[in-house]
This record gives sequence, structure tokens and C-alpha cells, in this order.
Amino acid sequence: MTGLGASWVVPRRVLLLCVLASVVALVPLAGAFLLAGASAAVGMVMGYTAGARPALTLRPRHALALAVPAAMTGVVAVALRGQPAAAACFVALCCLLVAPASMRADGLMAGVPSVAAVLSLVPGDFRPELVGLWMLAGGVVMVLLGSRIGAPDRPRDGVAPARAWRHAVVMAVTVGSAVYAVGVLAWPHGYWIALTLTIVLRPFDDQTLKRSWQRVLGTVGGVILALLLAGLLPLWAIGVALGACLVLMLAYTVQGDYPKQVLFLTPSVVLLGSASPGTLAAERALYTAVGAILAGAVAIALAWYDTHRPKENPA
Repeated sequence: MTGLGASWVVPRRVLLLCVLASVVALVPLAGAFLLAGASAAVGMVMGYTAGARPALTLRPRHALALAVPAAMTGVVAVALRGQPAAAACFVALCCLLVAPASMRADGLMAGVPSVAAVLSLVPGDFRPELVGLWMLAGGVVMVLLGSRIGAPDRPRDGVAPARAWRHAVVMAVTVGSAVYAVGVLAWPHGYWIALTLTIVLRPFDDQTLKRSWQRVLGTVGGVILALLLAGLLPLWAIGVALGACLVLMLAYTVQGDYPKQVLFLTPSVVLLGSASPGTLAAERALYTAVGAILAGAVAIALAWYDTHRPKENPA
């Protein structure tokens, strides 16, 4: 197969691996939900988010060590809910702490600011200590998965210190400001703005612009897919379709296809997040677009600054 259709093809080995990974990830997640409700499931998902990259790039004992501060991040973020200024400062601090990790491997701890931003803003009744424990459990699951499918001995590309710190400072100011604004304005799903910023902002300006556009495209496509699933399928078939979406999301993540990754991630968020998928889909699309536009504007401003700043005279 060639052309456009070839870009959708997933190798059989990758597909089978992603099916296995989905089962391993979904079984404890479903168990957590049945045992302790939505807060446990949210904690597990946040543990997956923070622990995925370390689990896939580091040795298991190192990835497990990083799961502990990630869980502590979740505890503090939940405890700061309803305090916009304190939450914004904490999220900004988490963004700054990404810089040293990025020097070792690009994106190594990129999930931590996402966790801090979401847990400080997401609606719901959560207990900090329980969220932290379930996050730690999610981190352990990721370590188990990473020990099977990761490649801890492969070369890891770090980011130059100056660029890593500039990216961290810009992300801290941008995401911290977004968290503060969403907290003050009390937008129920405004955390998607902050989440989009933490995901889309990259150390390299051209990557941010590209990632912003891809995220908007993927989200719009995912919203349309979610509405089609909700309108055409019975409840049991929607569950099966969401399982297939998870497998495909993982498969395209492995292949580095970001737009398709977002395309198949979005239906899960929309259909599991509300009894009114149409309203939630519209909100997600709107807030994602706002976050992506802000990230693109930051990238353009940085590119303009790099072009117009005075050049240093050689010694």
C-alpha cells in the first residue's frame, strides 16, 4: 500500500504489542475504579502520564525512583485546588524542574507539569493522599510495561542547557499564567488549556508550531469521531470502540504519528468524561484550540526574538 493509505497502516508486531500493553494498563485501571471510584482512576492515569517516558527510556529502578516524586507532585497539586495563586506558582515550579531532566533526555519528565496542571484544576472530590498512592501504583504499572517494551540502553538525546532552561522558563510563565486564569475564572474544563500548553510547548520553536497545528487537527478529528460513536453505536459497542481507540492511540504513539495519536485519544476523554458528549466535545475543542494558539504565539515570539536580538561580538 502506498500514498495516503500507507500512513494509517500499523505493523502487525506493533499492533499486537499495543494490544498487550492496553490490556496490562486497562486491567489495573478498571480495578482501581471499581475499588475506589473515579479519584483512584484519575490517580492511575496521572501515574501513567508522569511515568510513561521514564519507564520507556530508563532502567526500571531509575524509573521507579522517579515515580515517587511524581506521586508527591500529585499530592501537592490536589491540596492546592481552589487556591489559584499557589497552584499557579507550584505548576510553574514543576515546569522549571523539567529543565535538568531535559538535559539528560528530551521530554524525560515532561509529564510532571501536565499532572500538576490537571490535578490542580480538574473538577471532582479528591483526597491528596489517595491520589498520590494511586499515582504511585500507576507509575509501577508503567515500569512493568517499560521493562518489557522499552529500550533503556538506547542513546538519549538531551537538550542543550541554555535551550532547556529557556524552554522551562517560558513554559513556567505561560502555563502558570493559564492555571491562575482558569482558577480565578472557574472554568470547569479549562484545564485543557494548561494541559495543551504543557504538551505542545517544545524546546525548539519550529516543533511547537508544528505540534500546535497537529494537536488542533487531531482534536477536531477526535471530536467528530466521538460524536459519531455516541450517535451511532449502542453502549456496549461504544466500550469496544474505545478499547480499539486506545490500542490505535498507543500504536501511533509508538510510530511517532502525533496527529493520529491525538485523534484516537480524544474520543476516550470526551465519551468517558461526560454524560453530554456533545457539550464536552465542543469545550475540549475550544480549550485545546486556545492552548495551541497560545503555544504557537509563544513560538513565533521566540523566533522573532532570536532573529532580531543583537549578535554577540566575537572576542
